[in-house]
Amino acid sequence: MQTRIDKKQARYSFDSLNELARYIADTPRTWRGASSSTSRSGGQDWDLGASFDEALSLAKLGWLEGAQRSQRALKALSNRTPSPVDRTDFYGHRPHVARYCAGAPDSMIRRASPQAGGDNVLTVYIPVNALAGVSAQHMSNFGLAVAQYIRQLELADGKRVELHGAVCSVVSGWRVCHTWKIKDAGQPLDLAVLAFAVGHPAMFRRLGFGLRERCAAPRDYGYGRTVNAELSDLINPPAGAIILNGMANADQYARTLEAGVEYVERKINEQRKG
Repeated sequence: MQTRIDKKQARYSFDSLNELARYIADTPRTWRGASSSTSRSGGQDWDLGASFDEALSLAKLGWLEGAQRSQRALKALSNRTPSPVDRTDFYGHRPHVARYCAGAPDSMIRRASPQAGGDNVLTVYIPVNALAGVSAQHMSNFGLAVAQYIRQLELADGKRVELHGAVCSVVSGWRVCHTWKIKDAGQPLDLAVLAFAVGHPAMFRRLGFGLRERCAAPRDYGYGRTVNAELSDLINPPAGAIILNGMANADQYARTLEAGVEYVERKINEQRKG
């Protein structure tokens, strides 16, 4: 865990969702409020019925039911086939006539799938803040859209993705941001972790609130005002890091899984080109 406390800015970074859960479990609240464990403001759709303790368990073990739902939903989406690449080599399926006539030893052409190079890493931060009225189903669609995009990016483009979750708000006049790593660039996508870390409303409405109750900012009875995350909210983000805001408007951007995929692809691709 890393912490940076500056003038009216508090930033926290966790190496994993498991570390975040342990921190909440082991750290006493500094606020008197305990909405993370007592609030039921939106009923089932507010937290999918997960209590504070259940949310901690899901953060440590993953959300298996969510992973199963994700697998079923993602099967319905068509995958792009990786585009093969022509390479000259010492072996292949046909000759490169010009290189052969020139006496080049690597005068054959072979087809290869795109491969990720050592510097071919994309780092993405996903803020998961959502007001109480945002639908749990639409939040889940947003998380599934992120999973689909990463799956396609690593499959079709040979890109390796490092993924982080985030919660960023203005709290009692302070700017407060917590981030946690969901996936290393070299790791396969774990749907049980991603389904909870991005797609489950209790990630923000239970654990995000729990983080607030332990942050350096003075108590905020409303638990802060959601704002879009910016690079300055993060601790040592790598060059080229991308922030995908939008969960706060999941009711608009992810009413369906297909709409969520379109939004996620468009917003990340815009930033990649930039």
